[in-house]
Amino acid sequence: MRDRIDFDSDADNDEDSGTPVYEIGHGQLDTRTRQLRFDGSNVDVQPKVFDLLCYLVRHRDRVVSKDELFDQVWPSVVVSDASLSQTIKRARDHFRQAGFDNDIIRTVARKGYQFDHPVTISGGDTTQADAPVASRLASDGRVAFWRLPLLGLGLLVLTGLMIFWPPATERASPDSGGSGAELAANGVAVLPFANLTPDPDFVYFTDGMTETLINNLATVPGLRVIARTSTYRAARGGGDLAVIGRQLNVAQVLRGSVQRDGETLRISTRLLRTADGAQLWSHQYSRLMDDVFAIQDAIAASVVTEIAKIVDTKLVTPRRTSVAESAATAQAYRLVLQGNQLRREATKTAIPSAEALFRQALDIAPDYTPAMVRLSEVVRYRGVTGTLPREQAFREALTLVQEAVKKAPDNGEAQWQLAELLHRHFWDFEAAESAFIRATELMPGSADIYSAYSRFLAKAGATQAAVTAARAAADMNPASANVLTNLALRLIKQRSLDEARRAIDELRELEANHVDLPWLETNWHLRAGSDRDAMRWITQEELYYLRLSLSAVALYRLERTGQAEKALGDLIERDADGSAFQIAEVYAQWGDNDQAFTWLDRALHNGDPGLAEIYSSLNLEGLYSDPRFPTLARRIGLPPREIGHK
Repeated sequence: MRDRIDFDSDADNDEDSGTPVYEIGHGQLDTRTRQLRFDGSNVDVQPKVFDLLCYLVRHRDRVVSKDELFDQVWPSVVVSDASLSQTIKRARDHFRQAGFDNDIIRTVARKGYQFDHPVTISGGDTTQADAPVASRLASDGRVAFWRLPLLGLGLLVLTGLMIFWPPATERASPDSGGSGAELAANGVAVLPFANLTPDPDFVYFTDGMTETLINNLATVPGLRVIARTSTYRAARGGGDLAVIGRQLNVAQVLRGSVQRDGETLRISTRLLRTADGAQLWSHQYSRLMDDVFAIQDAIAASVVTEIAKIVDTKLVTPRRTSVAESAATAQAYRLVLQGNQLRREATKTAIPSAEALFRQALDIAPDYTPAMVRLSEVVRYRGVTGTLPREQAFREALTLVQEAVKKAPDNGEAQWQLAELLHRHFWDFEAAESAFIRATELMPGSADIYSAYSRFLAKAGATQAAVTAARAAADMNPASANVLTNLALRLIKQRSLDEARRAIDELRELEANHVDLPWLETNWHLRAGSDRDAMRWITQEELYYLRLSLSAVALYRLERTGQAEKALGDLIERDADGSAFQIAEVYAQWGDNDQAFTWLDRALHNGDPGLAEIYSSLNLEGLYSDPRFPTLARRIGLPPREIGHK
């Protein structure tokens, strides 16, 4: 799977964003129902075509590069230019067939594509954009080389993790039943704080306080803290505590509200038992806004104290805010919260505005490390999307986050962002591993960190460790499609098919039309030996090169050799260079190692970024014992790994 920029706790599933309807002539692009209509009649549009249209429409004021479309529309797989061209063609065809005279998508030579038709907007929050951009595997789009061999992969940390997240024998579905006694006694969900001020824009502050409390609680070992994505989704379901408790498997929730009188804040908090709604603890704080750090630290410490009484164990005090409290840092904090609100929108205008707020915060409080971390994220984002020169952006982002780590080495988010930058853009996997391990030590309750760490470990060939980290992320963020997709993929790779089946079913219940479902289902059925069922799922895969390559594998297993060879031949004829990696996977599954290595060599010659996934690929295991495989790994720049046993 392609890496993502985790801008906001799996923001692809954070439904706080609006759902506008775009009026395009006599057509409608309805983001709420995910439907394209002309004169009121729905059109059968493929999910990726719809996603591409949405992204281009939202960013219609500028030219969008190919790299940006790859990153935004296909964050889970490596995609060829031919796939992009085909998706653009299909989008254009829908509008041509509806009577539009000109191409709805304009090709700008050597730059990219731009939506080229007047658009009006109705319904929803029109300021929101698509989910955060996923970075390319290398800054220039080619296979890069890892500089240093990996050291240990944090197996001691992950072995300890398995105490809290053993292999799941049963995972409750979002609407499953279960008594309060079955809920995790050490679990807590911080629900969105209510904004009771007359200013609706003050939600930036209440949301920021919610997120800060989640992060503070995530520093406590042994405390199960639910991630923002899942808590916000559960809160939108109506607020019934018993239902929330079952959905999130937590025995407690923290609820709060914020009122404001000038510069005075009145913050009310309540810790409630989900089984019966009983109040376990409550407190009201009346402080000046400049005292916000002390308020948050006090709330987090009180919650941990109360839960420790319930679970009858000692829990450490949450890590206190490592910032010298002053009027300047309080002001910088508010600017960062405002910037975060814009950062989640990820639009062309919102991102530079967020960047300006983060820079303003650092002008006011030069040592304020949260501003450094957020500014690093935004600058990196702009490098990925091409709105800043890549090398310049990545260098500045790295300098900022390194300075944050230097000033606040106990800041887990800084360590996490350092790890992401080092391995994605500077290919220093040894240093990235150290930063990941430190991040998990500092924030053992962060689903985002464990999800990112899982992807890192899978890329390095540490299959078991990747599964363990993926389980931890899914336990803390059960309502994230990205997290469930990652978990299912790692479990299929490990051949833990029963648990993978549950993860796939949860993903379907969460998002019935999730784009990765056909691919996951096909690979699961191939490994479960239900090849005919795999064929039924293959027909639903929209990416032609995955559809043809998986068809070739499944048909071969069904002893329909002629049809299998035809499917592979079609793929070779259609896109031999762009699909060289997938062609190699087919030959590996057929047991033809010579042809598999021939095509992998071709992929390497073409700079295919899929080669960075040779350890995590589901279809290359047959090559691992071949003496040519370690040589190939070295040529790509991967460290030697004992594949499948880590």
